[in-house]
Amino acid sequence: MALAGKDVTLSQVVVGMTVELTLKGDGGGAPTVSGAVYTVDPVTGTVVLFSAAANGRREARDVRLVPAHAVAGVKVVSDASPRDAEALVQPLPAVDLKLCAKREAEAFEAMETAMAQLNPNATPEGQAMFDALSKTMDCSWVDDSINVLDQVRVDAPYGVDDCVSLDGNTDSLARIRKVMQGSLKKMAQRQKADK
Repeated sequence: MALAGKDVTLSQVVVGMTVELTLKGDGGGAPTVSGAVYTVDPVTGTVVLFSAAANGRREARDVRLVPAHAVAGVKVVSDASPRDAEALVQPLPAVDLKLCAKREAEAFEAMETAMAQLNPNATPEGQAMFDALSKTMDCSWVDDSINVLDQVRVDAPYGVDDCVSLDGNTDSLARIRKVMQGSLKKMAQRQKADK
């Protein structure tokens, strides 16, 4: 049965068909993805599409995994043909395991760094001050205090007057207080604008 050009449901999709999936969006213009159907996994509710690689390499393909709950509509671009089915079973290119391990290690390190910057015991204002200071200076949490450049400690409630010099350097203390004043001013403006 020819379905090309028709809107169908995921249960009507056949391996080898070229489809365009309209994804559920959050307003203006729902995004679409298209490709040849590699599989529709009923267990995970996932549609797997193959398409020509975005990088233009002839032997490469992009693989998209689309959860069924994210699909708003399915349109068949072309029906499955024996040639399409044959192309789908060709072996995938080799995966560089060393590169994958390197990417995983980098992602894990980035996640650990991001997690170290969060303090579940700090107030929202304290976390906001930490985030503002850490944009330009090396900061870390020591219990509920912010350690800035190993020179200044900022204690709760994280105001300008809550700074303590750790090494007696008054220039560092003055500089960090000035940055905090600017950050507090910006935070106050954002809060006023949000109301």
